[in-house]
Amino acid sequence: MKMNQNNGNFNQFALGFILGGIFGMLYAPKSGKENRAALKKIVELWSEKFKELSLEAGEKAQEIRELVEPKIEEIRRNAEPVVEEIKPIVQEKVQEATEVLRPIIRETKQELEEKVSETIDPAIEKAKVELDKTIEQARAEIRESIKRRPQYFHGI
Repeated sequence: MKMNQNNGNFNQFALGFILGGIFGMLYAPKSGKENRAALKKIVELWSEKFKELSLEAGEKAQEIRELVEPKIEEIRRNAEPVVEEIKPIVQEKVQEATEVLRPIIRETKQELEEKVSETIDPAIEKAKVELDKTIEQARAEIRESIKRRPQYFHGI
């Protein structure tokens, strides 16, 4: 805990130092060359602080990973026997459900096939009758057109 408090104090100090430097540059009568040098120094300080914070964050992430991974492995080890214990029970229940549902599915399938047959068969028969009528009408029209053909095609 003390390390985090000290780190927070340092962050506040660094931020104050940098902001003070920026405002000091803006309000102090210095040449452009001096201002650029001061600004460069501030950028370098920020860059160093960023690198420090990045390394610290990486270290913290590694610490957390090292703490969490054993707990996850422990949970996995503890859960595995439970899973193995309930697995046969679940498989049995699935089998029972399958046996109960199988006749219902067969019956539903048969009812569906009957309803489809009741609906489609009459429609097919009606379509066949209409098609036969259309074919017969087309034949009649062809015969009629053959009877009315011009005389010069008579011998052909």
